[in-house]
Amino acid sequence: MYSTENKKIHYFYNGIFYTRSINEFVNDILFQKIYGGEGLLKKILKISKNSNISFSSSMVNENSIKPWIKSGWTINHKLNVCVLNLRNSNHRYPSDNKHIEIKKLENKDIEYLLELDHKIFEDYWKNSKSSLEETMKSCNNNYLFKSGGENNLDGYAILGETRKFTYLQRIGIVKSSQGSGLGNNLLNCVINFAVEKKFINMKLNTQSDNIAALNLYKKNKFEISPRKLVIMKTS
Repeated sequence: MYSTENKKIHYFYNGIFYTRSINEFVNDILFQKIYGGEGLLKKILKISKNSNISFSSSMVNENSIKPWIKSGWTINHKLNVCVLNLRNSNHRYPSDNKHIEIKKLENKDIEYLLELDHKIFEDYWKNSKSSLEETMKSCNNNYLFKSGGENNLDGYAILGETRKFTYLQRIGIVKSSQGSGLGNNLLNCVINFAVEKKFINMKLNTQSDNIAALNLYKKNKFEISPRKLVIMKTS
């Protein structure tokens, strides 16, 4: 009922929500609340306990978690929001574009991107086909940055854009190449592209305990927003 590959909508008397599997590597079920308060959250917690199902929420503003805590949910992950102001920026970041291909993200890219994605991220954060498709639908335009040769990709980034505001949906380098400077080069390439397109700003989320990523973003002029996000969990 809840462990489906694609999002499924549910209508309860006390709320409306989506569910789907997080990915094939973890057993957690994504819970995305559309409408509902403590009554719905307590109901989902009860389902979790009775059915031995672990629900993980979509991202929630940290200032809005009181009903979740009162309903028995716990904080699973904390996320920082990082923002880079690009308005009127002509600054060029040093980058080597020779081995980075930039293109519009298309459905035909999904299969090989998933294979690459699964070499980069820890199990909970790995993309599924559905989550990647949802990423593509979340912005008007999505740009793919591929690092390395066509048959030897070592990283990628996805930049989503809507009305000149951008969101760095994904960025990562395979574990064997992390710490080599490829991540910084890829990020600089994305930023330079955004500057050339005269985009207004760039936002991203990263785990609060991912110190290496936070240092990389701060090094490249991102500011850490006071706004925090969390992912809640039933158990």
